[in-house]
Amino acid sequence: MVGAPLKHIVFLAGPAGSHIGAAMIFNARLLSKFPNAYISLYTIASCVAQAEKYLGMHSESVRERLRIVVSDVQPVTPLPTDAILAIEKGFNEWILKQSGTSPFNTGKHTVAPPSCIIEDFIHGGTGLMEQEKHKLTVVPWWPGAAGAMLAQLGNEENGNGSRLPDRIWEAMSRQNAGDEKPFEELYKAELSDRVIHVPGLPPFYEHETATQFLPQEPMVIEACTGAFSRPLKPFCVGPALDLPPTPISEPDSTDEFLDKAYAELGPRSVIYMAFGGFFFPLPESVHHLEIIIQQIVAQGFRLIFSLSSPFAQLDQLLKDKITKDGNVILPSWTNQLKVLEHPATHYFISHGGWNSTAEAILRNVPIIFWPFALDQTTNATHIAKNLNCGFELIQVRTGPAKSKAYPDILITGSDEAVREEINNVLEMSKGAKGLQQRLNMKALGQIMKKSIQKGGSGDRALEELGHAIGL
Repeated sequence: MVGAPLKHIVFLAGPAGSHIGAAMIFNARLLSKFPNAYISLYTIASCVAQAEKYLGMHSESVRERLRIVVSDVQPVTPLPTDAILAIEKGFNEWILKQSGTSPFNTGKHTVAPPSCIIEDFIHGGTGLMEQEKHKLTVVPWWPGAAGAMLAQLGNEENGNGSRLPDRIWEAMSRQNAGDEKPFEELYKAELSDRVIHVPGLPPFYEHETATQFLPQEPMVIEACTGAFSRPLKPFCVGPALDLPPTPISEPDSTDEFLDKAYAELGPRSVIYMAFGGFFFPLPESVHHLEIIIQQIVAQGFRLIFSLSSPFAQLDQLLKDKITKDGNVILPSWTNQLKVLEHPATHYFISHGGWNSTAEAILRNVPIIFWPFALDQTTNATHIAKNLNCGFELIQVRTGPAKSKAYPDILITGSDEAVREEINNVLEMSKGAKGLQQRLNMKALGQIMKKSIQKGGSGDRALEELGHAIGL
């Protein structure tokens, strides 16, 4: 007997490694919760291998109800903006074809035409561009902390995060052809020292929202309902955590380095540093990076510095200098979960993207934040200041943010200031404050785990979301 066709959800994934991983975990949870659902995940070719790797970690029931659709239009550069534009061009044509089709058969299931689009916020409304034609419900998906969303998108009463980009776009539209000002000049002209207030976060200056030129949540969730130009219904489905055990992989140089440090120096003897797939300190900050590395080693730690970003450019002379004594390694890729789970790992120096932050929380590893922009600055503020689960480096700031931090912390950005700051942070990490931060991380990790377990707040919200989109 043939059952009713599966409900077909289209997921428009963000074209970045961290977004793909979070998307696959979220979609697997949705499929596990709703056996009548089928998902087409739309992405670009460079993200397929990672998506397939995550998919392979899940049950057959999940794997047979999720297909990966590759965009016909591919980006010409590794920049995220190019990838987003490529997906936009390919997706709109594809979704119009899909919405006018009949049910199709996968061999095991009959699948109805799409009934809903879930879109990663990074795309900025791609699914809405042709909505009058495809007539599908579009549900935005924010793969991060709610406070960061309000800081970037909230209305005047809730951070007014859209003020700055709106003003910059207005200034750009007023320019005459042939007399355009550089974006950097417009950005600095429109940036203000106004104090931003986001529910659940400490106040901060507007210029602190991009620090490199380049419990909060319940309170913030309540604010989300009326924090935008139109009311919305938030579904707080919980973090995209990789609760299954880390896949076993072949030992590599990173494992050997950690094991050796543990044998020779004991637990909490290695600092792990990584800035994700797209961020890296600017050339003007490389000397600060060198100072931080020097002080890590001088304080008796060893260092794993992952250079996974295509923008991770270090001079070969500098690489040779910092690795010559064997206390530092510079792998081009690391299995981050394995590093964070190793007992030799002490702290994680990170840009503060939400995926990296959540992975560290789940593994009880406190963070030393070096944020750049986007949600990273509010993640750093909340995790370091509100929850006392880490530190934030402020003397490394560049551009307009190299002035003062709220309320009155002077940022000089001198070599001596950077050296003093990192030394103080490392000393505190070895003492009572560091111990307390690790305990706080453990407690926070338990809360995150419980939220997505059966009956938890995230699990209940996921069920509500499914019902809202017709599952």
